[in-house]
Amino acid sequence: MAFESLFNCRRLLLYYVAVVFLFLSACSKDTVKPETDNKNTDIHKYEIQKLSYFLSENDKIDTVKVGFAAEEFSNPSAVLINVWHKEVFEDLVKTSVFQFDKNGKELPKDFDKAYFEVSVPEIYYGDGRFSYYTDRFSLTDSLLTKPYNHQMSFSMGLNIPAKSKLILEKTIDRYNITCSFELIVRNKKSGELFTLNGKWKGVLRYTNESFKVSQKDLD
Repeated sequence: MAFESLFNCRRLLLYYVAVVFLFLSACSKDTVKPETDNKNTDIHKYEIQKLSYFLSENDKIDTVKVGFAAEEFSNPSAVLINVWHKEVFEDLVKTSVFQFDKNGKELPKDFDKAYFEVSVPEIYYGDGRFSYYTDRFSLTDSLLTKPYNHQMSFSMGLNIPAKSKLILEKTIDRYNITCSFELIVRNKKSGELFTLNGKWKGVLRYTNESFKVSQKDLD
């Protein structure tokens, strides 16, 4: 009987130990906190309420003629030949940089401007309106460059006289702009508004393709 009583006591002790272990384990799990990405949390506190572009007194649009390496088409034969040629304007880029004024209400430090991608101008109309480029750019004050996404190609027939070569030269106009912008940012939780002004500089677009063909005798 004494042995059986001792055995039962040990079983009861093991049972209580197991219960205490399970209770402590459950408590420790409840106190574990999930990791959070503070940067993402801060970013999603804000939204761009308005971004507008306009030309002010000191703003301007410049036109630059861009040239390319000449191409040659030779005909060493004794008869005229015709060549069908497709000309492509490659290596054209769209650029963007936002230069922020120091005046006005300062944006909160946890607002990451570079996180937000926005539309930028492509065409300026005489009545002050803009149309916008299809790709968006980050609101950064660092110069960004992307390939110009408008396919610009032209097909032409070239008649090359006997014992001669044709030299094809091409140019295109690039429109650069410096314009003003006003950015209004809203704290989605508090409703507080922050206004920032500055200049946007970049390539508007490319247009006015031009071709020149000259002929020379083969040496």
